Amino acid sequence: MSDRLVWTAAILGAAILVLGSFGCASSGADGDPWTTHYVGSPDDVWTAIHMALIELDYDIESENREDGLVKAVRDGASDGSVEILSIDQIMRNDEVKVYVRAASGEGEPTMTMGQQAAIAKEFLALLNGVLYK
Repeated sequence: MSDRLVWTAAILGAAILVLGSFGCASSGADGDPWTTHYVGSPDDVWTAIHMALIELDYDIESENREDGLVKAVRDGASDGSVEILSIDQIMRNDEVKVYVRAASGEGEPTMTMGQQAAIAKEFLALLNGVLYK
């Protein structure tokens, strides 16, 4: 009975560690809303990035899986503008960092920092939701 209890505790501990470690996303040290970190599989993060882009009605303009780069565009909600997201996924040891930059389409007025932050936060919130299901 004692060995069974030890194995059960070990299995539960490992499961909690895996689930808890994957959910370690945060803003950058300075509160930068355009960066988040995950501990887990870079393939899972890559898939979640694409799922979030689809959910937010972005079209992928270009991507390079080897370099972890995605450029996606969507038409703005009410004013007809074009929003561009540039996403960079970098794997360091067991940590996956995701950097998001928002910009306006070519020939359109430059977005304010507030607009860029709102678009990046919208994407990162959905990305977190996909990864934490």
